[in-house]
Amino acid sequence: MTFKEDITDRIHEDFGERATEVTQILNDVTTENAHLKSDRIIRCLIFLAKGDIEDLANYIESATIDTRDIIFWAEYSGITGSKIPTQIRDFTKTFDKAYSKNTDTSSNPFRFKIGT
Repeated sequence: MTFKEDITDRIHEDFGERATEVTQILNDVTTENAHLKSDRIIRCLIFLAKGDIEDLANYIESATIDTRDIIFWAEYSGITGSKIPTQIRDFTKTFDKAYSKNTDTSSNPFRFKIGT
């Protein structure tokens, strides 16, 4: 699978020296599991792993069973407790456009930008 530019950029940003290994893992998993061959799923996996290759493997395992779990964990807030979950990210869009209009990404705890 050829990944979109935002995906390859994020792999390099999050995984550094292991970016080539992560790209190969994702290529292998999408070849073996056609239902994972989606930019949205790949973005969710990368987002959830936060640069940890072991976490990536665990999320891949979950995604092979049910991709809805990965989407829910990556895109929604308020998952625990009595609150109704709210979609705060949409990984059908590129990483830089994935955040909801109602979400102030400048204070997002998942991604910090230097100089903003």
